[in-house]
Amino acid sequence: MIGIGIDIGGTNTKLAAVSSGGKLLAQERFRTEPGKGPADFVRRLSKVVLAFRRDYGRRLVSIGIGAAGDVDPERGVIRFSPNLAWRNVRLAGPLGKLTGLPCFMENDANMAAWGAFELELWRKKKNIITLTLGTGIGSGLVFGGELYHGANGSAGEAGHLKVQCDGRPCHCGGKGCLEAYCGSYAIMARAGELIKDVPLFVRKYSDPGRDKFNTICLTNAAAAGDKTARRVWTETGDWLGRGLAGLILVLDPDCVVLTGGVSKAAKWFLPAMNKVLRAQQITTPFSRVAIRISENADLGSHGAALFGLEKALK
Repeated sequence: MIGIGIDIGGTNTKLAAVSSGGKLLAQERFRTEPGKGPADFVRRLSKVVLAFRRDYGRRLVSIGIGAAGDVDPERGVIRFSPNLAWRNVRLAGPLGKLTGLPCFMENDANMAAWGAFELELWRKKKNIITLTLGTGIGSGLVFGGELYHGANGSAGEAGHLKVQCDGRPCHCGGKGCLEAYCGSYAIMARAGELIKDVPLFVRKYSDPGRDKFNTICLTNAAAAGDKTARRVWTETGDWLGRGLAGLILVLDPDCVVLTGGVSKAAKWFLPAMNKVLRAQQITTPFSRVAIRISENADLGSHGAALFGLEKALK
């Protein structure tokens, strides 16, 4: 059997066709363009899904969706997505009607967590926190080998833990959120405050042919020994450690998985993050928890495919 996994991000939407054994069969992606509205997005998305259906026929049995924001998994509704600027949007039902496939929707970080549980840890660890470190910060929780949703389906909003009273503004409208310090937009805003000549910095450290002031550029600079870049990553690790320490104290997981674009700079922020974790007074939950950096950039779409299959085949 084959499932389609969909990972809806603020910039791009990724699709993956995955077998029930976890083998990736095909991938696609397209621009999300949330400003065009949900109806236009679902129409474009259904065309890609139907192309997969023509390729795989009856073996294709389900769709799993991971969407950024506060999701109601029972109704297949995005209640609020700051990065998509959508509120109360039905996705699972309309997509299911257009494609003729059962459609299951979760928060995108939940789907990354399920992907980590299935593909990185092979279900050997049952209590997992997954943090998705990208433009924003999401988190998915697998406890007792099951996704943990909480009372309203919105458990895991770790990006909006308050790490600083009346601190930096966050995309959610609040202040002092973890995301406002460790999301890529916040990291680069801080870098922009400290770097004296940003255009020169970009010319010096960006990847060839991609002259962008982004976390890749900042990581390249840190690797080249730039002190300002290393300072920004150290500050990022310190803030991330503060947020993660609270999660570990409350949830006592076996493993924490870090994924997403920002996690590629782990070499530069992990020392500061681990320093915060080692400094905690209650040491028991920190003494055994494993910290893992995922090498799979598509955990969200792969996890969504496997989750949808599991739901459809029960």
